[in-house]
Amino acid sequence: MKFIKYIFTSLLLIIGCVNIYAATAEQVMSQAAAKARNAKGISAVFTINSSGRLINGTLKSRGNKFSLTTSTSSSWFNGKNMWTYNPSINETTVITPTKEEIMESNPLEYLKTYSSSFKSAFSKKKMTGKYVLLLTPKSKSNQVKSIEIIIDAKTYKPSKFTITSGAGTVNVINIKSLDYCSILAHSEFEYPRKKYPKAQIIDLR
Repeated sequence: MKFIKYIFTSLLLIIGCVNIYAATAEQVMSQAAAKARNAKGISAVFTINSSGRLINGTLKSRGNKFSLTTSTSSSWFNGKNMWTYNPSINETTVITPTKEEIMESNPLEYLKTYSSSFKSAFSKKKMTGKYVLLLTPKSKSNQVKSIEIIIDAKTYKPSKFTITSGAGTVNVINIKSLDYCSILAHSEFEYPRKKYPKAQIIDLR
C-alpha cells in the first residue's frame, strides 16, 4: 500500500513539473498575443528609458487603434492615419504609417503581431513567476535587432519590453499598470483639433 501511495505521489509531482515547464516559447507568446488582441480596450501607464532619458507615458488602445501621450509628444492612430503633436514647436504631423512605424509608436503591437515578423525563444534569464522571451527578426532588413519581453506567468500580460535596434540603441519600456477591460470611445483615437487650434499641421500623407 505504501508503495502504491509512493508511485501515486511521484506521478503527481511529475505531472506538476510538466504543467510548469511544458509550455514552449511559441505557446506563451501565442497566448499573450491572443489576450492582447482580444482585449475589450487597453489602458496602460508606462515609463521609457531611452539612453538614460526617462519618459513617462500613457497608452489607450482598442483593436488596431491607439492614442499615446508622453511628456514630449502625443499621438493618435485611427486605424488609417496617425497624428503626432509636438508641444515644443506647436506642430502636428500627419502620416499614413507603415507597420514598422505603428510598432515604434505602440510597443504592444510587437506582442500582438509578433508572429509575422519575429521568431520567439526563451531567454537565458530566469524570473520567478515570469516568462522571459526573446524575439529575433525573421528578416535581415528589420531595423529591430531583438526584443526581450517579460510576461506574467498567470495573467500573460507583458510588464517590460527591451527593444534593441540594429544600430545598437536600447529602449526599455516598463509597464506600471495594464488594464485589458477599459471602455474606450472611438473619439479617443482621433486628433483633437479643438485642443490645439493654433498648431501648424504638416500633412505628409
